Amino acid sequence: MSQIKPMIIVLLMLTSTLAGCAGDDTGNFEQQIADLQQSNNEMEDTISQKNNEISLLQELYEDSISDAEAERNSSLDELNSMIEAANSLILTLQSDLVVQQDLVVQWQQTAEDNLVDLSGADLRGAELSNSDLSGADLSGAVMHGADLRGAYLSGADLTFADLSYAAVSDLTFADLSYADLSYADLRGNLSYANLMYANLFGANLWGADLMYANLMFADLSNTTLRYADLTGADLTGANLTFAGLFDADLSYADLTGADLRYADLTGVDWYDTTCPDGTNSDDNGYNCRNNL
Repeated sequence: MSQIKPMIIVLLMLTSTLAGCAGDDTGNFEQQIADLQQSNNEMEDTISQKNNEISLLQELYEDSISDAEAERNSSLDELNSMIEAANSLILTLQSDLVVQQDLVVQWQQTAEDNLVDLSGADLRGAELSNSDLSGADLSGAVMHGADLRGAYLSGADLTFADLSYAAVSDLTFADLSYADLSYADLRGNLSYANLMYANLFGANLWGADLMYANLMFADLSNTTLRYADLTGADLTGANLTFAGLFDADLSYADLTGADLRYADLTGVDWYDTTCPDGTNSDDNGYNCRNNL
């Protein structure tokens, strides 16, 4: 009995010690579990936040792709519209070219039909107003007092044609573009001529006698007037500008007493020209602008 008591005491001590150890381990486990639970919660919050960010980025990406596709489609539509417009313009230009080619063919045919040989013909007092004499050979023709108002004489050969007494010869509104009227002075054929509003664009009036001619508002652009006698001619409002590769050429021309009020003299060639005031262009800086 005396031996059992000490054993019981030792057993109780061990039990108490073990009970203390067991109590301490349980508390640590609970704390660890709590810490893990908190960490887990934090991880879930982080995951949720990242998922939200991923969703937002995904939406932004999809919106960017959508905008890019919309812009690309819009650009493609615009480009296609431009291509269609260009194709339409090309077709129009091709159609216009065909029309122009047809017109050229018609004009050539008309020119061939109108290449009438009237050289040296006596056309004194003839009624030729609004007549189509384009390309006709009228060289040396006698045309005293002929009515040529509105006549179409484009490209006609009027070299040495006699239009003297042209105060009666009426060439108002006549089309003499590219006509050859060179050396008309040999018969004084254009002196006193009424060429008001006439189209003399590109015409050759080399050495022509245009003394006292009425050239008011006439188109003399690109016209060759070298050695022409324009003494006393009325050039009020006339167009003497250059409209292409060549200037209106008044070199060696005589403009003594000519009226150039309101005339357009842009690009005119002045060389050894007798100015309206009687001076020479070469003495005026090769110009007559200040000596009208």
